[in-house]
Amino acid sequence: MFSFLDMINSSLSYFNLDAKLKARIYIGIASAGDIYLVYVTFRLFANQVWLRGFLYCLAMVAITYFLYLNFVYYFLGKTSQFDFISPRFAKITGQKFDSNGKRVGSGRAAQAGPVIANQSNGLFSGDNTIPAVVAIDDYEQHNLQRVVDQLLTNGIFVNDYNGLDEAQIVAQYNETGKPVQALNTHSVPPYFELEHDRLRHRLEIYIGINQMERRAVGHIVRIGLTDVHSAHQKYRIYLAGLAVTAGPHKIAGRRGSTILTTADYRLNAQVAYRERNEEE
Repeated sequence: MFSFLDMINSSLSYFNLDAKLKARIYIGIASAGDIYLVYVTFRLFANQVWLRGFLYCLAMVAITYFLYLNFVYYFLGKTSQFDFISPRFAKITGQKFDSNGKRVGSGRAAQAGPVIANQSNGLFSGDNTIPAVVAIDDYEQHNLQRVVDQLLTNGIFVNDYNGLDEAQIVAQYNETGKPVQALNTHSVPPYFELEHDRLRHRLEIYIGINQMERRAVGHIVRIGLTDVHSAHQKYRIYLAGLAVTAGPHKIAGRRGSTILTTADYRLNAQVAYRERNEEE
């Protein structure tokens, strides 16, 4: 029975599931094992195998307690008042808590200053720029992941949660209800450009550590409230600014801790425009 449950548990690692959903599945699997343990304990006591039955009973009580804590947290979104284990276990693993049970960060991340955005594509007047909506297909998402990994490896991008420590991440999440992304907010690639793909009739965005290693990472589908094809016919479009957003992020966990989850990277684009003349 336990081997079967362990096989199901192990198989979940092959799927890219949300952390909260995966935790709920684990709770279901553990509950099935706990019910089986109740049955085994009952049979042992019925057969007067007192010592083994007592040990199984202790294990059942411990598992039921942890199931209760996780059920309250992952299904009800609360922290149980009977959760005495999490802070103590966290201290053993190296985390520090204050007198209220909240985790205290090292302070080094909080002291880190914000990364200055690199305007690598020139300066544009704000009056002539407008936000653009960027779509990313599977091929482009793969390219975007590779470029971001390269920029992180070279120290151009930084996963520092904008200098927030664990307590500040929890506070910001509780205030806004939005995850705090690992990638710094001002993550502007060192090279980016916009190119008209005549074959697929779309404006393709390329980024990279330099022009030689550029990759297609997304395409513009809308400029302001205007469809990109209509805008491209009337105006010459330039990529004025670009930042990489989203990706791995943290949400508030229990007892002042955080939970790391994964997500695809996105692009925040600003375009400049100039009306075409008759010759263009």
